[in-house]
Amino acid sequence: MYSKSYVFFKRCLALISAIMLLIVSMDERDLPDPDGAVIVAKQRYVLEDRYMNNQGVTNDGMYYYFSGQKNLGKADMQTGEIFRINTSPIPKELKKLGCNHIGGLSYHNGIVYAAIEDGPDYLHPFIVLYDADTLEYTGKCYELPQDLHTEGVPWCAVDADKNVLYTAEWSNAAVLNVFALDDLHLIGTIPLSAPIDRMQGGEMFGGKLYLSCDEENDLKRVFSVDVQTGDVRAAFIRNIGKAFEAEDLTVYADTDGMPVFCVLDRGARRKSVNLTKYRLV
Repeated sequence: MYSKSYVFFKRCLALISAIMLLIVSMDERDLPDPDGAVIVAKQRYVLEDRYMNNQGVTNDGMYYYFSGQKNLGKADMQTGEIFRINTSPIPKELKKLGCNHIGGLSYHNGIVYAAIEDGPDYLHPFIVLYDADTLEYTGKCYELPQDLHTEGVPWCAVDADKNVLYTAEWSNAAVLNVFALDDLHLIGTIPLSAPIDRMQGGEMFGGKLYLSCDEENDLKRVFSVDVQTGDVRAAFIRNIGKAFEAEDLTVYADTDGMPVFCVLDRGARRKSVNLTKYRLV
């Protein structure tokens, strides 16, 4: 039997959540439909949950892995419910260097790869490896060349087929950086056919790298990059408006093997996070 005070607290929490969701819906009024895709579902996170997933997202087919600026979270893909968290995931040795921000994530073979940086100085870009089951630090981290990441390392993406990991500069990137997955030594770069600005997250699917960008307009496009040729195309245009900041994305296959794009966005009032799912048309 729950106490009256507990029941009252739960009811107040539910009321606050409902108000927060109403505020989010006001931010999304009258937005145009996506171009080249359709929205198939949307999960909204408010209150404490939004601190667990306002930066990065990846998946293993059963679970989402989220990052906040200083947190990691794990959620059921069917319900979206976050059921495991790590509120202090940045290793102590990286904190001593000033690392204070977890960005995009990528999953491979039981490991979550996290991009971590030391903004606003951006002198120490790292990829840090976490156990996907526990979200605990594995003891492995790799510092990347700072001259290739002068504005930090906002995202990373594992290419399992090629056994490599990709990164890029945050603004007006002209190349992809390619690192060997075993020890993250630099293999080389892939010139892009067109520069890509304000990249927030990336994920591989079907041999292509898909990138979420927080463009300084209403569009917030998702780009595709052919990692063989460096050819850049706009995969679809999300039209989410200036009320939201685009963050990371992840991709999984539906029952027909077609991609479902899951993109994180933070509300301008910083009171909510959306995980929106899209299918191409």
